[in-house]
Amino acid sequence: MNNLKVKTASFKDIGEPLPLKRTSRKPLGSPIGAEMNKGTDIWLITLSDLLMLLVIFFVILFSLELQKHAPNLTVRGEVKKNQIEQKVEAAARQPIPQSSSASVEKELSAMLNQGKGQQDVTVKRVADLVTLTFPEGIVFDPGYAQLKPSAQTTMEKVAAFIRERPNLIMEVQGHTDDKPISNIRYPSNWELSVDRATQVAKALIGMGVNPSQLSVKGFGEYHPLYPNNSDENRLKNRRVEIQFTVTPTNGH
Repeated sequence: MNNLKVKTASFKDIGEPLPLKRTSRKPLGSPIGAEMNKGTDIWLITLSDLLMLLVIFFVILFSLELQKHAPNLTVRGEVKKNQIEQKVEAAARQPIPQSSSASVEKELSAMLNQGKGQQDVTVKRVADLVTLTFPEGIVFDPGYAQLKPSAQTTMEKVAAFIRERPNLIMEVQGHTDDKPISNIRYPSNWELSVDRATQVAKALIGMGVNPSQLSVKGFGEYHPLYPNNSDENRLKNRRVEIQFTVTPTNGH
């Protein structure tokens, strides 16, 4: 046992002593690589800045494009405005149509006064309606609807007057007295009045009047001018009227 020697180790032989305390300041439980992830947020900031710059760039481009076309839009607006003003001025310079109801009355009266045997034909205007009245004795024999040859000249003048005024619309009306009529051709005064108005319209069309300007009505004894209480009044009620209406010409 004396030969056994126990060699004890000293602190000097072992080296540096083992640390007793933690030298790192990182908290316990920190995820691994936390320090590395801290710097990865920078690329998100860079991307948002880039997107904002792109939006600003496109807004600037759009503004420049609008400015480029703005002069053309202004010019077009000025041209359209000038065209409208020119149309208004041209319309203002247009002469007033002479075929007014007053002029129709005046010219019809002058035309009829120039001929002989037409003094009984009357012209009357009420508001915008001008009425030309033919007594029965000038155009028809009593109870008949065949135009008298003596009415030819008057009808030709009226037809010429109408042909020169395409903006006139005429309604030809037949009227009778209250004395009843009954025969094979005319069962009542109504049929007689319609036939007389039709014959006058047909005569005007045969002289060149546009049929689209004419219409026909028969009133029989139901629209008298005077009470049917005397032969004189009945004679005045037997008549054919042409009523003239002035319509606006095309382009006005």
